[in-house]
Amino acid sequence: MYINQNLPSLTKEEIAHAIRIWNSSAISLLDIRHNLISLQEPLCHYRLPASTFLFTSGGEAEILLNDASFHVERFGLFHGIKGTLLSIRPECEWFEYYMVLYKAGEPPFHRREFHKQLAYSNPFQQQYGFTPSNPLFFAHQLHRMYDKWKGFSPLNLFYEKAAFYQLVYEIYEELEQGCVRVFEPNVIAMATRYLDEHYGESISIQEMCGVLGISYSHFHRRFKEKTGKSPQEYLIAVRLSSSKKALLESNASIREIADSCGFSDEYNFHRLFLKNIGMTPGEYRENSSIQMRDYIIGNEVPFPYNEKGQVSFDELNKKGASSMFKQTRNKAVMAAALSLVMLMSACGTTTEKPSTAESAPTSSVSSQVEPADTEAKETKTIHMDYGDVEIPADPQRVIVIFVQGDVMALGVTPVGTSFNDGAAFGDKAQDVTVIDAFSINEEEILALDPDLILWNTTDEQVYQSLSKIAPTLATDYYNMPYDERLRFFGEVFNRSEEAETLINDFDKKLENAKTQLKEAGALDKTIICVDIREDFIRAFRGGRGGELVYDKIGFAIPEKLQTNEDFQGDSSMIDLSYEVIPEYAGDYILLNTDTDNLVDNAVWNELPAVKEGRLIQASTDMFWFNDVISMSKQIDVITEAMLDSQQ
Repeated sequence: MYINQNLPSLTKEEIAHAIRIWNSSAISLLDIRHNLISLQEPLCHYRLPASTFLFTSGGEAEILLNDASFHVERFGLFHGIKGTLLSIRPECEWFEYYMVLYKAGEPPFHRREFHKQLAYSNPFQQQYGFTPSNPLFFAHQLHRMYDKWKGFSPLNLFYEKAAFYQLVYEIYEELEQGCVRVFEPNVIAMATRYLDEHYGESISIQEMCGVLGISYSHFHRRFKEKTGKSPQEYLIAVRLSSSKKALLESNASIREIADSCGFSDEYNFHRLFLKNIGMTPGEYRENSSIQMRDYIIGNEVPFPYNEKGQVSFDELNKKGASSMFKQTRNKAVMAAALSLVMLMSACGTTTEKPSTAESAPTSSVSSQVEPADTEAKETKTIHMDYGDVEIPADPQRVIVIFVQGDVMALGVTPVGTSFNDGAAFGDKAQDVTVIDAFSINEEEILALDPDLILWNTTDEQVYQSLSKIAPTLATDYYNMPYDERLRFFGEVFNRSEEAETLINDFDKKLENAKTQLKEAGALDKTIICVDIREDFIRAFRGGRGGELVYDKIGFAIPEKLQTNEDFQGDSSMIDLSYEVIPEYAGDYILLNTDTDNLVDNAVWNELPAVKEGRLIQASTDMFWFNDVISMSKQIDVITEAMLDSQQ
C-alpha cells in the first residue's frame, strides 16, 4: 500500500522559488481534454503520460492518485506527475473534468543553474490537490482553453500558452494566500479498497494503520462509523463473499478455496462460514442448484443502456477521453508485451546454459568454486547439486530471495529482494527494490537487469524460468546452516574472509549470551515461540525464532510440546486453541506479533508468563529471518528481555 503526500503549506519563499522555475522552463502543452463520465462508467487506472493539471466539477467523487484516495464534494484541482495512475469514481450521476497535459523542458540558457534549482525543489514532481477558492475562474478558463485547442491555428496555440501561464499563476496565488482546503487522503476508502483487493493475503490491520499513518483506535472507530463493521469483520465478510462465489463457480476443493480466500486454514474457514452463512461450505455448494448458478452469472452481465434514455454505453465509450484512455492503455500493454518478448529473445540467444543446469535444483549446494577457463569472459563456475552454473566473477546486480540479510552482511547490496518489513537489516535495504517472491513476474525481474539470481527454491519450474533471465543459483537456502550458507555466499562474492569473520563474531556473541543467561539462571527455562492468528495461536519449532531458541541458545521445549508428534520436525509448527494454550505455554513466551487482539482475552492474560512479565515481544516479522544480522539482533532481544525479567 503506497500513500502519496499532499503538497505541504508553502512559504512565500518556496512559492517564489517555484515560480522562478516555471518562468525559466520551456513549457510545451501536449493536450487539453474535457469529458463527462457517469456513475456506471468511472475512469479507472489511467496512467498519466505527462505532468497534468486536473480540474473536477459537478458533484461528489473519489479521486485516486496511485493508491491515495481523495474525496471531492463539488470542485477539485489536482496536479499529478508523469506515470501516476489516475482513477475518478463519481458518486453522482454525471461528473465533469478537464485535463491539461504539459511537458517542462530545460531552458536554452543557464541550464546548470536551472538544474541546481530543480535539485532544491521541483514543482513539476509535486503531487497535490485542493479545493479552489475561485472555482468559476478555473471552469471558465479551462472551457475557453479547450474550445481554442480544438481549433488548430497559430493564434490559438499562442492563446493556449498565455492561458496556461495564467492558470498556473492563479493556482500559486491561491496557494500563497492560504485560502484553499488541501485534500487529505481518505484513509478509510483506501483501507477498504486494499482489503477488497488483497483479502487473499495475510493482512495485519495494525501494520496497515502504520502505513496509513493513523492510530489503531482512531482507525477502528472511523472504519466502523463508515462501514458499520470493524476492520476485521469487514475483512471476514469480503473473504466469505469471495469464497461463496468460488464455491459456486469453481471445482476447487474446500481447502484450496480457504487458502485462496485468505483463511488461515480449512477449519477456520469452515467455522466462520457456518457462523455467518448458517451452513457449512460443503452444504452451501451442494444446495446451490444449476438454476441458481445460471441466475447469478446472468445477473453479472451489465445492462447495456443508460436509465435516462436509449443511449448505449458502448456508444458513449466511443466518444470523449474515455475511449482515448482505453486505446492508450491497450497500446501500452502491447508495447510492454513486445518489449518482454524481445528481451526474452535476447536472453535466449546471448546466454548459453550448460546442459547439466537444466535438471531440477535440490535442497543443498556444494561450495566449490572454480575459475572459468577463459579470463576474458570474467566468469567462474559454481558447482550445484543439479549441475554447474557459470556466473560473473564479480556479480554487481544481484537479486536475493529470503536470505538477503547474509548477502548484505558481506557488504553486497542487492538490486532486488523479497520483503524486508521488520527485518534487523531494514536500514540497509531502504533503497532495494522489493519483488514478489511467490509468483514469478519475469518483466519485473528483467527490469532490474540482474547478472545473478539467488532464489530460495527447489521448484524446477521456477528455476528454469529464472535461469532464462540470468545465471541462477537456486536451493533451499533458508534451511541451510547459517555458517554453511555464509561460506557459500563468501565464495560466490569473493568475500570468504569476511564470511569467516561474521561466523566467528556471531559464535562469540552466541556463547557470551549463553553464559549471561546461564549465570542468571534463565538458560534452564522452557520457552514457546508463537504468533497470533485469527482465532488460535501458532507455535513454531523451526521458524519464528525456534531454531535460534532451541538449537543454538539451548532453551528447553515445554514438555507438552515435546510429546506432540506434530512438533518433532525441525521446521514443524502446530496450531493451538486458546483453551489449551495454558497446557503448552512455557516459562517464557516469544511472541512475534502485537497483542492488540488479546487485550480482552482472559485465557491469554492469565498465563503466568504474561502476568509475571516473562513475555518476549518482538516487532512483527523480526524473527521471520534467520540470517546472521537478524539472528544477532534476535539474541539481543531475547537476552535483554530475559535478564530484565530475572531482576
